Formats: sequence, C-alpha cells, structure tokens
Amino acid sequence: MKLVRKYLKIYSIHIRIYSIREHVDLKLPKLEYELEKSTIDSNRTDYVIHENDIVVHKTTVFKYLNVLRLIGKKGPAIGDCFTHPDYRGKSIYPRVINRVSNELLASGRYDELFIIVNDNNTSSIIGIEKAGYQLKVEIISKKFLLFYFNTQIKKF
Repeated sequence: MKLVRKYLKIYSIHIRIYSIREHVDLKLPKLEYELEKSTIDSNRTDYVIHENDIVVHKTTVFKYLNVLRLIGKKGPAIGDCFTHPDYRGKSIYPRVINRVSNELLASGRYDELFIIVNDNNTSSIIGIEKAGYQLKVEIISKKFLLFYFNTQIKKF
C-alpha cells in the first residue's frame, strides 16, 4: 500500500535544464579513470568508473525523459549522476559529462543534449557549467504520475 501511495502523490519540482550543441574542450587534465559503458535498457545507458570495488562515479544517459516535453524537446538527457564522497572535488563529474557529451555529439545522431538538475544542487550546477553546458530553462511545476500542472517556465 505504501508503494502505491508513493506513486499517487503530487510532487513539487524546481529544476534547471541545461543544454549543449557542440564539442567543448575542457581546460582540465584528461580523466585518468577508465569509463565503462553499459546499456541498461532501451532508454538508459550508464557510464561508470570503478576503483577497488568502489563506484567512483556514475552518469546515466536517458534517450527520452517526459519532463523535456514541457519545452518541446525529446532528449537525450543526462541525469542520475553520482560521485562517491571520497572522490568529490576532483572535477570527475564535469570531465565525465563532457566526455559523454562529446561522444554523443560526435556520433551525429543528436544535435543537442540536455542535463536536468534540481535547482538547489549547487555542486552539480557548478560541474555542469564547467563541462560547457548552458542554462536553457528553469521549471517550477507540480507533478502527478506523468502529468505536470501549474507549470512556470523561465527561458534563458
């Protein structure tokens, strides 16, 4: 019953959507870790760094996210990123998302990529901007199941 109630709840969201359209060279040293790519399902691909049985970092690329419909886009979008606390502050996050973004743009399948981040996630926002992404929109909305309402969109 608790599981059902979780999905039938109305959530408030306050997110920023960043985008990138072209290859960006970072002014940082190259990533010294091996980045493992694994397809999870038809919508998700994970990029993971392991070191001594520790997940140092994980970035997920979604081919489609429902929230992008609010701005008339489909994807792909980067999200659900995580860096182990012992490895934070070493610019791993911006280097990984930059490398993944450059790889996806170079494939020729996409002309724009997105990253979605909660408005209060300051450390991720710094990494996203460091990786070359530009703020596209800020969205404040209510969400019920797959539906958004009372939506405010601020474009940049």
